[in-house]
Amino acid sequence: MATSDYQLSNDNGSYSPFFEKKLIEEKRKDGYWIEAFKVDNQNPIGLIGYGLSCGEVNFYPNPCTTTEPGKAIRIQDLPGPVAMDQADITGNGINDIIICYQYGNTMVDCDPTGGKIIWLQNPGQKLEQEQWISHYIGRSTAMHRLKVGHFTQNKRLEIIGLPIVNEPYNLLAPVPVLLFQQPNDVLNTKEWPCEIIDKEFFHLIHDAKKINTGALDNLIIASREGINWLYFDEKFHKWTIEHIGEGEQEEKP
Repeated sequence: MATSDYQLSNDNGSYSPFFEKKLIEEKRKDGYWIEAFKVDNQNPIGLIGYGLSCGEVNFYPNPCTTTEPGKAIRIQDLPGPVAMDQADITGNGINDIIICYQYGNTMVDCDPTGGKIIWLQNPGQKLEQEQWISHYIGRSTAMHRLKVGHFTQNKRLEIIGLPIVNEPYNLLAPVPVLLFQQPNDVLNTKEWPCEIIDKEFFHLIHDAKKINTGALDNLIIASREGINWLYFDEKFHKWTIEHIGEGEQEEKP
């Protein structure tokens, strides 16, 4: 038995947690991304998982009350899904999924028409009866990471899109960092408004972590340049990049 909620709430932090292993799924064909996700306000937190080649984006219900692996619930089939994030796009109190796909074979021979970003509308408690409706946001070739938050203001959700390269067979060109802003009509708009934050500094963006140092969200970005802090300076009303560290600069054989 795992650590009880009562023990977590009443022992003032002085407890010895107990972990137990639960099998989620056997014999997966591939795997790339896994993330905790609360599908509605009634059920415990489950998992979103998918692979790059198979393209099945699945929700795995929490196995805490079962002894056998639960059945995966298919959310969407996408060619080459890469990164995802989550936020309440519709404002109904439950999180939706934001995901990018159509990456291509590798970052060298990536798909020049891909890098598409969509959000998948969470049907809530009708998870097994209703399909997750797909809504288009925008695109940039080789979209690799995306983060949702409030980066320049607090009234609308914003998505920062981070490609790994700019075009096929070119690892030396800088990549555009994009900002998409939530439109008024999220259910019917054809594409979200987009602006380029930067198109000269970053190369080969590997990953990003969202942090918050005040009223707005910021990003810590790992790229060929090392580790850098990207944030919107409210005082001067401009984007700022501050260098943190070099990272590993040598290429490994």
